[in-house]
Formats: sequence, structure tokens, C-alpha cells
Amino acid sequence: MLDNFNYDTFVRNPPNSVDTYNFSKNKSLFTTLNSSPIPNSFNISSFNVNGLRHNSQVKIEQISNFFNFKHISFGGVVDTHLSPKQIHFLSKRLPNYTVFSSDLDNTKQVKSTGGISLFIDKSLASHVQDFVSHSSRILSVDLYFKGNIKLRIFVIYIPPVSDSKLRSDTIDLLLQLLVQTKQQNFYHAICGDFNMHLDTYYPLYFNRPSIAFQRAYCLLHHLLSHGYEETFPVNASDSLGTFHRDDQVTCIDYIWSCPMLKTFTLTSYIFDTQDTCSSDHNPIITYFDDSLLVASIKVARAKQLQRRTRRIFKFDSITAQQWDSFSAHTDSLCEVLPLTFLTWHINQQCEYLQSRIVKAANASLPSVTVGNQHTPTVPKDLEALTQHYRFLSRLLHSICLLRKYPSTYYNRYERTWSTHFIRLQKILHLYKKARRF
Repeated sequence: MLDNFNYDTFVRNPPNSVDTYNFSKNKSLFTTLNSSPIPNSFNISSFNVNGLRHNSQVKIEQISNFFNFKHISFGGVVDTHLSPKQIHFLSKRLPNYTVFSSDLDNTKQVKSTGGISLFIDKSLASHVQDFVSHSSRILSVDLYFKGNIKLRIFVIYIPPVSDSKLRSDTIDLLLQLLVQTKQQNFYHAICGDFNMHLDTYYPLYFNRPSIAFQRAYCLLHHLLSHGYEETFPVNASDSLGTFHRDDQVTCIDYIWSCPMLKTFTLTSYIFDTQDTCSSDHNPIITYFDDSLLVASIKVARAKQLQRRTRRIFKFDSITAQQWDSFSAHTDSLCEVLPLTFLTWHINQQCEYLQSRIVKAANASLPSVTVGNQHTPTVPKDLEALTQHYRFLSRLLHSICLLRKYPSTYYNRYERTWSTHFIRLQKILHLYKKARRF
């Protein structure tokens, strides 16, 4: 059963220097007033609002503030208890978004009418080709991008265990849809309130496979055994989760990425709204590398501006001297002291570095004019560096995970870790030759 599971990648370590184990329990990545987006990325968020029937104007204003503050690309809103018509009326408070909503379940047999929606930034909404309300608790929206890129986003609400029949029906339907989506070759993500505790399932999955395969865990088992990935939030702690009630703090809201989409995953955050929102849930946001979509978006933008060409860097023909010049120029532009830089928010750090790197590249590296349809190739050295970085990120998170769940370690993984150690030695040896420490 575990042969199809990649132990090192089932939760990706976010690509930044945040140490989740040394992170202060009362500290949040969002205490800063900086609301700049992470450069070169798009994101998906999930937020259980606990109904919009009461205080709807206040709650929709809170959602609007959250979307605008975090520059949300795709915002899943769960458990609205509102019909599509009612959501459409409230969505007028979010003029920069287009909303797609599920139908309501108005039968008397259910405890909650459900209701879920996906708000899409209007710059991306033009790519929507279809949306389907599979039930009051499962919604899918399909987007098509140039280059045969098909992206499907599921928004779901799985009822709690107290409503076992509806819970089972919802899970069964979702599993069917996931199989169909994979067969149709969609990049896809599943966001929403799962009402499941993934942390408690990990030990079962590794140590007690006969129990992990039982029907009660069939959805989590399917996701993990088929290569889906839920990105561990960099700021998750014992005092900050996606659900809080009384003294209970847990994570039951997730954003899962399919095997194709997870290669574009960057990082994930929990947005702390306890002081500003009446819901007992916190939104979760996962960021993705926009190279998946950007080629199509840039071409569309170029057409709007009636541009037929663009400039790209000629990475394959850059000499060692030009790389040295670029490196020196970049260093000279980074005038902020390291201690000051470390106090900045991660978004501010990214923006600062990006602006300096681009400025140095424009001054030092050769470029060429190409047509809008041109697809640049990645230099071998850069591809190797990227692969090394991804390996180190996965390795680091595997170590962090083992620290948190030591019981998941098996003797059978010793061979895997021995292989990792050999690869790590080779990487260190390679970069020691390239640069003196």
C-alpha cells in the first residue's frame, strides 16, 4: 500500500527560511501592515464563514477586506447557507471578483443547507469555460489557458461526523469526480472544510494500514496514496489553526494539489482573523508559481496592448564573466543591512530581492526580442539548481515532519534516507567547488 506513496513529498516544505518549530506561538506572519502580493504567483484560499444569512453585510465586508488585503486569486467561501442569487447580490461588494456558487439543499432531512462559492479575480475569470454545482457541498470551476492548460478548482464542504449519511454521500461523490478529473488531464486543486484531522491520520497511514484503509478514512487515503499534496502552513502552531472553538485549535480546512499542480506549489499561510471576524475558522491560503498560467496571461495582455514582441534574457549564451558582473551588480544594489532585512515580512523581502535582481539583469545580461508565441527553454544549470532546491526543501520538511511524528519512521526508510544522504553530499561537494565558504 505504501509503495505508491512518496514519503518525501506528501507535505512540501515552504520555500523560505521560516522555521515552523521555533516560531512563536503568539506570532503571526500577518502582524505586519504590508499587504503586497508574493511576486510571480497566484493563490487559492479557503474560508468557512459559518453562514451569511445573519450579519451578511458585515461578513461580506470582512471577506472583501481579506481578499483585497491578501490579493486573492481564487477565493473559496464555504458554508454560506445562501442561494446563488443571494450570493450574486452580495458579491456586488467585491467589484474585482466574479462569483460562481452551488445550489442549496433545502430538504428537511439535512441539518445544514450548505452553500459554497468560488470568487475569481476578474483578470482570471475570463478564462472560465464551465462550472458545475455537483451538490450543495461540491462546486467545480474549469479554466482553460493557452497551451492546453486546463485548471479545475473544487470547493467543498464535507459535513461533520454527526451527519454521517450526508458526509458519506459527499465523500463518495467527490472521489468519483477526482477520478474523472484525473482522466480528463486537468490540473486541479480541492479547497474547503474537510472536517477531518489530517494530523491524527498520519500515524495510522504509516503504522496501521489496515485501519487507514477503512471507509471512515477513504478520502484521505485516496489523496495521499494518489500523490496529492496538502502544503503545511508555515505559521501553523498550537495556538493558530484553521478552526478554533473554546480551547480547541485544529486544522480541518485544507487546499490539496494534484500531482501535476503540486510541482508549482510555493508556500501556504493561515490568515489569523480571530480578532476581526465572527467565524470560528481562519482562512488558509496556498501560493503557486504563476509560470503555469503566466505565459497565457502575458500573451493575452500583450494582445490587449497591441504588442507583438517582448524581450527575454538569453540565458544559454551568458558567459561566466557576465554572470560575475550580474552577481556583483546585484550585491551592490542590495544596500540594506542583513539584520534589517531579516526583520522584514517575507513579502517585502521577496519584492526587494526581485526588484534588485531584475535591475541588475537588465544592466548586465544579454537579451533578445521574440514574438509573443515564443516559449523560452530553461538552461541546464538553472534546471539543475531548481531540482537541487526542490530536493532540499522536501528533505527539510521530511525532517521536520519526523520531529513532530517520530512514530512514522520505519526501518524500511533507512535505505531511502541513506540515498538522500549520498545525494546531499554530492550537492554540497558541487557547490563547494563553485564557491568557497
